[in-house]
Amino acid sequence: MKKSVITALSVISIALWADPAPVADLSRTGGTTVKPKYNSTAERIEALERVVEARANAQLQMQQQLSALLDEVAELRGVTETHAYKLEEILQQQRNIYQEMDRRLGSGQAPSATNPTPVTPAVTNEPAPGGNPAAVLGGQDQNAGAVEPEPVVSANASEGGAYEAAVNLVLKDRNYDAAIPAFEQFVREYPDSGYVPNSYYWLGQLFFTKNETLKAKAQFERVVSQYPQSSKAADALAKLGQLAERDGDVAAAKQFYQLLVNKYPQSKPAKAAKAKLDTL
Repeated sequence: MKKSVITALSVISIALWADPAPVADLSRTGGTTVKPKYNSTAERIEALERVVEARANAQLQMQQQLSALLDEVAELRGVTETHAYKLEEILQQQRNIYQEMDRRLGSGQAPSATNPTPVTPAVTNEPAPGGNPAAVLGGQDQNAGAVEPEPVVSANASEGGAYEAAVNLVLKDRNYDAAIPAFEQFVREYPDSGYVPNSYYWLGQLFFTKNETLKAKAQFERVVSQYPQSSKAADALAKLGQLAERDGDVAAAKQFYQLLVNKYPQSKPAKAAKAKLDTL
């Protein structure tokens, strides 16, 4: 008898200990907490099993959602890395072509174009300075410092596409003869574009590769005189100094280099110009 009583008390204590937390039935009681009633220990255990199973299912769903989010993040990271790699490739191609043209400009070599048929370049109506270093600046204060902002990138898709197509003729196709009219057409169609100073600079480089030094000088002078705030103004002054030096006009070369040092003292070409002034 004592054993039966002890056993019954043990079962009751276990059931009380396993009694689950109250459940809020908002739909029936208006938010009041209702404690479920069970007729037996088996019902209590079954209720606990349902609670555990529901929590396990919820945890599994959360794990699945977290796994899906991690997969999406990994995919986005891969896309970002791919785009960054392609952008770096494009920038490296541009750096390579600039270095190659600078090297050829310094050595006096003209690269062979893929299209041997000569193309007659279109003539712009804007007058170019006559090659005098003082005239290039158009009376500007030669000692005034100038900030070199990057070219403004246009949101116009056709404008950006036209400029990119012209650049690709140089960077990808190496078709310098076809690139010249492409850049000239661009500056005619988009005279207010932020890419115009770069286009004139490209034209100066391309004309030099064809040994048309007078046209090359005119393009570089146009960049310096009309777009002094362009990021290519300092490079154009450096090219003018190199062309004058190549033609044997040491006095003009010194003037161009000095203008470069005075106007753009923080630019990379200015450092090379200082070294040139020490040796000329």
